[in-house]
Amino acid sequence: MLQANLTTSQTKKDTSLNAFDENCLSELSSEQASNIVGGFTLKNNTEAPRIFYNFGEKSPLQQQTLKPGESGTYPGEFLLYNSSAATSGISPAVFKADPSGTFSLNQSGTKIIPTDLSSSNGGGNGGNGDC
Repeated sequence: MLQANLTTSQTKKDTSLNAFDENCLSELSSEQASNIVGGFTLKNNTEAPRIFYNFGEKSPLQQQTLKPGESGTYPGEFLLYNSSAATSGISPAVFKADPSGTFSLNQSGTKIIPTDLSSSNGGGNGGNGDC
């Protein structure tokens, strides 16, 4: 019988396993885990931090902040964000997100545009701001 002590890479927690095949063990990426837990993955592809709110039928409105280049996984089906990158004024928009999809926030001039990275052509639901 095989036995091993393992330490997870992200939480640094130890566990012991008896009678296992080490080829069957792997840690899930945040994107893979979101498919189990539920939630969309969002990456900030702009040059400034972005504040937004995620929410859904079973998920209360929660404020989030993503730094440039940062990604996160969030519960819910909707993204409320400021679609204006201008220094003054707020232009709120709501984006309907596939709860298990992958999206990015991109900037075009003074507009912030969410883009669906899950679809085969990358165009998906991006930029329409409609529910």
